[in-house]
Amino acid sequence: MADSKAKLKPKIFTCAICDIGIPYVYYGRQPKSALQVVFLEEAFVAQDPFAPEPRPLCLGSKCCICQRAVCVSCSIFYTKRFCGDCGYRYKASFPCELHAPLEKLKEGAGK
Repeated sequence: MADSKAKLKPKIFTCAICDIGIPYVYYGRQPKSALQVVFLEEAFVAQDPFAPEPRPLCLGSKCCICQRAVCVSCSIFYTKRFCGDCGYRYKASFPCELHAPLEKLKEGAGK
């Protein structure tokens, strides 16, 4: 009986930086509801509530350095997902075109 209750409990993705909590339906690279979509990372995926037909929506992923779950607004993807803190810490390793977006992530981290 306890197992059936656990299955009914929705899974919630919570960003470690902004603390937003969003229900998700899948974690991985290729959602079973959209086999034509393959993410470049293991992602937390929800169904897009505004799409007329089922469509996957990437909520975020785990930072490749610190392993914290972070939403797409609090992170940057450059070959892998980096949270704002780790991205800023290793800013010198990124192309100069990404330095401004990393600065914005750092500014927004305390909000």
